[in-house]
Amino acid sequence: MSSPTFIGLKGQPLVYAVTLCCGLGFLLFGYDLGFMGGLTTSSEFLNQFGNPGASLLGFLISSYELGAMIGALHIFLFGDKFGRKPNVMSGAGIISIGAIIQTTSFSVVQFLIGRVVSGFGLGMMTTVIPVWLAECANPKSRGRMAAMQLSNLILGLIIANWLDYGMASYSGSVQWRFPCAFQIGFCVIIGCYIPFLPESPRFLVREGRFHDASRSLAALRGVEDVAEEIGQIKYAVEIDAKHGNWSDIFKNSGVSGRTRVIIAFWVNAMQQLTGSNVISSLGPYVFQHSIGLSRQNALLVSGGNQIYFFLSSLIAWWAVDRFGRRQLFMFGSAGMSLCMALSAVFVGIGTKSLGYGAVAVLYVFYTFFTVGWQANMWIYPSEILPLKLRVRGGAVGVVSQWAFTFLVVEITPVLITNIGYKSYIVFAVLNFAAIPIVYFFFPETNQLPLEAVDLLFSREGQTSNLLKVVRESTDKNVQEAVQASLYSGVEELVAMETKASVVHREDIVDAA
Repeated sequence: MSSPTFIGLKGQPLVYAVTLCCGLGFLLFGYDLGFMGGLTTSSEFLNQFGNPGASLLGFLISSYELGAMIGALHIFLFGDKFGRKPNVMSGAGIISIGAIIQTTSFSVVQFLIGRVVSGFGLGMMTTVIPVWLAECANPKSRGRMAAMQLSNLILGLIIANWLDYGMASYSGSVQWRFPCAFQIGFCVIIGCYIPFLPESPRFLVREGRFHDASRSLAALRGVEDVAEEIGQIKYAVEIDAKHGNWSDIFKNSGVSGRTRVIIAFWVNAMQQLTGSNVISSLGPYVFQHSIGLSRQNALLVSGGNQIYFFLSSLIAWWAVDRFGRRQLFMFGSAGMSLCMALSAVFVGIGTKSLGYGAVAVLYVFYTFFTVGWQANMWIYPSEILPLKLRVRGGAVGVVSQWAFTFLVVEITPVLITNIGYKSYIVFAVLNFAAIPIVYFFFPETNQLPLEAVDLLFSREGQTSNLLKVVRESTDKNVQEAVQASLYSGVEELVAMETKASVVHREDIVDAA
């Protein structure tokens, strides 16, 4: 008897299919982040909405992040009541509604409503997609799957930038309405594709749907017998059940819930404080108003930057599972801090040649960002959080992601207008400050089974000191001991289930 299949696939090809669907969701994410950047310098768009000043223009863009934050809060409250797939599909449908409202807008208020509605849908998707992928992928390739998913985010940015560049040659409102409508196509593809893929086996185990969980996991692993991994998941669920419920998100119990949620919160926030979205969301604006390029050249340079960004992201496919999360976080932060400092110097001096130097340095910035933070950040919260808190804790993290994205995108036009080159110094300092935070407070999770991470925080049912957990997470001997403890716990659980089954059968015989 062979293992089950979905859409005719099983094993790693099926994991790639799930990754592709997740990647399409993040391609939509990238597109939605990027297409507004070109509209900020479009005379047709600006005239339609009364030539907004820097503050209102920033709010037109960042209102999307407000909607996404509300969408993540929705998942916090209701996401665990449904599977991973239904939440992703609902998010795609809501984004489509928001896109229609934006495309048909004739007033600032209508456009803002459309941005918030689309953001709500994206907030749902970006909360659930990393969890779904992490729970389906093999531990040894989990980081690479996330890196592939995040390359699609950059592909969305590329499509947005070059579509804006191409539409700039058209006159009339089609110049900005078509980019607004274009995002609907991605939503349709996701809606048609996702029903045929497997649900997260960990969600199914938690819901007590063991047959469905075994079928899903057997297809994802490409083997018929998945009893051992199902046992590990059951064991993790049992540990969670012994130490409270989802309200542990606000307190530390045996699974250190509050500590792990705080880590998920700050890793999301710190990614936005790198300044990455300054160029992703406002690239043409920055290149035009900070560095002094013409609108056409600003669009061209921004589009080229996204292509370079995509090519850099391919390095992460190779690096993310080889060097671990902590090392790459610190490497990326050090490089980005240097790039922002150099940009401040080049823009501050203000000569034409150094302006081009600033452009080159901002290109290199994205190599450090994508290798150090991009894929790492999106998989890390799903690895660090226990199963019972994975969706709610992930939602808290995504709320911080969108809150800080809103902050950065909202203030960037104002910063550039008022303090010029010093804007880059702010981000240089923030990136440098991230290095000691990662070193002391971020445990290593690379290639560990998700259930083994739980044991790092809750060995022998005791809440662990975070600094100790961080030290032990980088110790190969401790990692091996934790995994051995996991396998031992599974064996005990299987023995208990077997004994309970035998007693139950004996009771039936006695009753007969």
